[in-house]
Amino acid sequence: MTTTSGNTTDQSLPLVRASVAGPVVAALRNVGIEPATVLDPLGLNEALVMDPKNFLRHDTVYQIYQAVAESTAPDFCARVGQSVDLVQFLPLGDMLAEALTLGDFFTRFTQAVSKESNAVTQSLFVEGEHAYFNAKRNFRVAVSPSQTDAFQTSIWISLLHRVLDFRWDPNQVILRVCDPDALPAQFHGVKAIKCGPQGFSIRFPSGWLSYRLLPEALENAPDYGIMDKDLAAPQDFLAGLEGLIRVHISEPKFGVDELARLCGFHPDTLNNRLEPYGQTASQVIARVKQDEARTLLSKGRKSVGETAQRLGYGDPTAFSRAFRKWTGMSPAAFKRSNSENE
Repeated sequence: MTTTSGNTTDQSLPLVRASVAGPVVAALRNVGIEPATVLDPLGLNEALVMDPKNFLRHDTVYQIYQAVAESTAPDFCARVGQSVDLVQFLPLGDMLAEALTLGDFFTRFTQAVSKESNAVTQSLFVEGEHAYFNAKRNFRVAVSPSQTDAFQTSIWISLLHRVLDFRWDPNQVILRVCDPDALPAQFHGVKAIKCGPQGFSIRFPSGWLSYRLLPEALENAPDYGIMDKDLAAPQDFLAGLEGLIRVHISEPKFGVDELARLCGFHPDTLNNRLEPYGQTASQVIARVKQDEARTLLSKGRKSVGETAQRLGYGDPTAFSRAFRKWTGMSPAAFKRSNSENE
């Protein structure tokens, strides 16, 4: 398990930049786990993984992802994938940010990533009404890549979901991964199909490639994927918890039990961790929902129905009751008040 700098890489080995594991390693602290507890048994350390000048064998990266999942939850890596800032995480992110459409973005990405690994080919091709985005390993894997594939496909499915917005139709997406159980149960409505370990594929309507790509679709938060100098600094537990809530706030029936599971805690343990802050987990969830609701409704950004959906309410009436309890006024009245004050 050795690393090689970018200038001395042995191109006969299936190598990839160590920093591709950066987002999941960084996300450990958001759930109260020191990365060293996961990396030490693998003979690695955080500084080595975060340095983009270092290279690791693909199998070593798969071991990192697998160890992270075993220390957290089976779908943890995929959930981190849903939250990465693509401009900062993906190779040549600045160039990718200049893409005008989804098709332009995928094309730029496949060109950029060809320089990042000598053993995995990622491609986009169009055949009639369907577009196919594939990753193919050109070597025999010795370690299951299930968690790595879950992370990567989560990035792309989540990007498609954000760009399509209200036009999103999961029934038009066919996703193949080696372990569907590594994906969240609520994965934007997409049901994955099991395939072999040599790669993954995503099929979607080719017409989606023409949709305009707005900057906010790439700059996703919280930024588990940012790999800068502050990444190794411990984060405040409450702030990390709030970030985790924002990632999953749109999921139906998301509550204390699911939040505790994502953190790897029993609900009682989670509440005990929050005692120094004078809050319970349910209060934190309610406060984050209230803040998000105010943001979405202010300045006419979203309708009441859209805001309810973004916050995981299947019934706008239930959202209206909750909002009135939080603020003393209806969402519609709050929206009118903000419009009048502009």
